[in-house]
Amino acid sequence: MPPLNGLTRLFAATLKPWLPARCVLCDGPGHAGMDICASCLDALPHNRRACCQCALPLAGAGTDAVRCGQCLNTPPRFDHAMALFEYQDDAAQLIQQLKFNDRLALSRLLGQLLLQRVIASGAVAASASDAVVDALLPVPLHRQRLRQRGFNQSLELARILGRALKLPLLRGEVERLRATGSQTGLDARARGRNIRGAFAVRKPLRYRHIAIIDDVVTTGSTVNELARVLKQAGVETVSVWSVARAPRPK
Repeated sequence: MPPLNGLTRLFAATLKPWLPARCVLCDGPGHAGMDICASCLDALPHNRRACCQCALPLAGAGTDAVRCGQCLNTPPRFDHAMALFEYQDDAAQLIQQLKFNDRLALSRLLGQLLLQRVIASGAVAASASDAVVDALLPVPLHRQRLRQRGFNQSLELARILGRALKLPLLRGEVERLRATGSQTGLDARARGRNIRGAFAVRKPLRYRHIAIIDDVVTTGSTVNELARVLKQAGVETVSVWSVARAPRPK
């Protein structure tokens, strides 16, 4: 599908609520009012067994709360991570279409699916005070990258979650200071060096527990750096909610 210009995108967004849901993968009827059918949804690479701290996909069956070896040896700055899918196959394709092919409407579907996972996990249940998320932080884009892309995909995902969960979005409180080079092709250590010092807290944070919203977590370097500056600013607990998590490179 060719990229939409601004006027066409606005027109499509205006018509969207009145059109029947259609699956973005097979063009069949949508499921539960979403733009994906039940069959295609079930076929997506759900991240069902993962490290309970960094959401790294783990081999084997089951859903026990286990940590991967790296989190046991060198825990990340964030306290917990949740990823809906493994970053492969159609899940990776949907995210790439959103980010690079100007298919902004996919943020609604991916946000709805992530919302379902968050609710099902109990991450926003108020039964335990340390499980209550106070605010959502979409991973900030540098203004140069924002001009190039025209939107921040993490912010668009966070809008869906924020409206449904009635949680505030942090938009100006944390700033991306520099346009870091591409992380593609870099190993975890190089990614960490590349992102170090890229974020700064610009306004006081009055929240105890913040959830970082991202489309895909690759090595975790970006969300780890964000968690570092949040905790330096006094945030007690940092969670990461992402649509997808990449496997660790072999």
